[in-house]
Amino acid sequence: MLKFICCGVALSSVVFLSGCGGDDSPNKVGNTQVVAKVNGEEITVHQLNQLLSRVRVPEGGLSKEDIEQKVLDSLIEKTLVLQAAKNVKLDREPAVLSALEEAKNKVLIDRYVQRTLESVAKPTDKKIQRFYDDFPELFADRKMYVFTKLAISADADQVEQMIEQVKQGRSIEQIVALLKQQDIKYKRMSEAKGEGKIASPILHFLSALQAGDVGYLKMTDGLLVVELHRLLDQSVDLETAKDAIARQLLLDERKKASKKLVDSLKETAEIEYVGKFAPKP
Repeated sequence: MLKFICCGVALSSVVFLSGCGGDDSPNKVGNTQVVAKVNGEEITVHQLNQLLSRVRVPEGGLSKEDIEQKVLDSLIEKTLVLQAAKNVKLDREPAVLSALEEAKNKVLIDRYVQRTLESVAKPTDKKIQRFYDDFPELFADRKMYVFTKLAISADADQVEQMIEQVKQGRSIEQIVALLKQQDIKYKRMSEAKGEGKIASPILHFLSALQAGDVGYLKMTDGLLVVELHRLLDQSVDLETAKDAIARQLLLDERKKASKKLVDSLKETAEIEYVGKFAPKP
């Protein structure tokens, strides 16, 4: 069960809320302007509809009327807490005023940027196809690596000694026994990861191993020894990957548009650093 949280008080609810609802929600109530009064303070249908527009009801959940009642009850509870906060003059505290101003500014900034991003076009099928073809390791040729790795903290001489053990065909278990014998610190981890989840340097040498092979990679603070247990095929066709690729490409384009917007504002603005931030003469 999800909860509404307000000022540290848990306000119970049995509906799902998301931050991306629109005004076309089927959960709107009727045209009565006032739906409740709390110590004389009115709660309007507009306030209630704003919350209802973000309601996501689990399948087989409550009826429309029950949802409206639950959301209204949560709004009443929040209003009570808000009134209590104002009664003790919390809304006049400098820290609260500063936080309110910051929140207001964030809403304005987010809305301004959002207006710009609304003009960013969705990626075409051609761009989606190109992305799919450019990254076969993420899609058509995607693999799942099942391996054990040893992150060994060692000095240069110990590193060379461990490398020699790997070259002699020692297994992970034999190397672990040697590390324990020489009291060399290490951390052992067993993992199963797709190529997209593995850091590039590790993936580069993992891809050169066959199942059962042990390889190593020199690190700045020691040595990484890896034994590859299995290599599983996890290929994804274009149709399956299409939606995920489209989301990623759209996100990338929106990031570019956001940066372009800020850069253009900087170009036409007069910005002066003062005090300790002023340019050195």
